Amino acid sequence: MSEVYHLYRPGLKTRLIFSIGILAVLALWITAMYIVFGGEKFGIFMGIFAVYFAPGFGKESLIPIMTAVGCPLAAIVSGIVILDMTLAILISFNFDLLLKIPGIGHALRYATDKSATTLHDHPWVKGLAGTGLFLFMYIPFMGSSAIITTIIGRLLAVHPKVLLPIIFSGSLCATLTVAVGVKAVIALWFANPWYAVIAVIVTAIVIVLIWKLWQKFIAPRFAKDTK
Repeated sequence: MSEVYHLYRPGLKTRLIFSIGILAVLALWITAMYIVFGGEKFGIFMGIFAVYFAPGFGKESLIPIMTAVGCPLAAIVSGIVILDMTLAILISFNFDLLLKIPGIGHALRYATDKSATTLHDHPWVKGLAGTGLFLFMYIPFMGSSAIITTIIGRLLAVHPKVLLPIIFSGSLCATLTVAVGVKAVIALWFANPWYAVIAVIVTAIVIVLIWKLWQKFIAPRFAKDTK
């Protein structure tokens, strides 16, 4: 834990500017959602977005649910990216303070241990440097999230001015990819359900094959550079 604790401790002014700034953006987004969708839809959408913070729920599970209840693509993308950046910024600039809060501190210690294990299991993240962090944020690996990616960045001593743009771009690209994919599958379903089923199966097979080939032939080359 001390490895992460001492790497980056900004001054009070920097903490306040970034922390209050991102919380203000989050508050503005929530207000805009309420104005646009009103009470009932707003409550449903916020309830589902809140699930994003629960363990086991990621973009690949949240986006299909949001699409199914009629949430527009712009709201889904903006919401997930803002939530990811809120978590990333609060952790990047206040990690040492958050550790002292009961409950939150325990969760962060658990996330740090998990991040260290993930980094050990996927040493190519370190070998690929910034590109590795982007890929980790973009591809829905088990345990991949804004929280874990931010902590891995701290473990690798990546400064927030480098880490936060990586998380933003990774979150945006991942959200758009999943959202557009879900929209396409839904369109195929209405055209012919079998088209949708075949598309999902083929996509899953291609993803698994790419992941297996990556693990076998490419990732080990970058892992060697970290030893």
